[in-house]
Amino acid sequence: MHDNYHPEWQRNRINYLIGYYGKDYFKNKTVLELAPCNGFIGNALHELGATVTQAEGRQGNVDYIKGKYPHLSVFQKDLDTAEWNLGKYDIIINFGLMYHLQNHHKELLVNCIKNCSDLILESVIFNSDDAEIYFREEGGFDQSLSGIGGTPSTSYIENIFKECGTVYEKHTSTSLNGNNHHYDWPDTNSKILNIWARRLWTIKTNS
Repeated sequence: MHDNYHPEWQRNRINYLIGYYGKDYFKNKTVLELAPCNGFIGNALHELGATVTQAEGRQGNVDYIKGKYPHLSVFQKDLDTAEWNLGKYDIIINFGLMYHLQNHHKELLVNCIKNCSDLILESVIFNSDDAEIYFREEGGFDQSLSGIGGTPSTSYIENIFKECGTVYEKHTSTSLNGNNHHYDWPDTNSKILNIWARRLWTIKTNS
């Protein structure tokens, strides 16, 4: 499963970031990737010249990454916490993590903003105009550690960006789409959770 984990989608996100930042942007940068699952994204950034550290919640995924990408630094950590002991980095990659948290969405996001210059955030997003979180039961090697995941709305995420004084851009390009994951959906306030409907933000943190 790890070896064939949504390969088109994985490649499309990396290619999109290269197109947005330029491939040389990541060279000699320190990068922290949160919840890397199979390690593909972090390894792609390593190949662009970044020094990559990965914090992953499931030990099985940590073991897989260590075997597949022994040149990466990866360790096990439950990321649904208000505490931050991961240090500071040039870039933090927070892909596919927010909607698997049960308790500490705001605390984690604020900690990310305080500990990097560039934050790249990607998540399933709840289709609501209100600043809220939609909770559901979930399970699997790429899902919540607690069995409960909370999917935030756009307003929930962007209100935190504004409170922290960041400069951010929301990305809805079809170029990010792949393996059913899609970013080019309209905000309609449907109050319906579509587990394939995602958003990506690039954030300048001023930290």
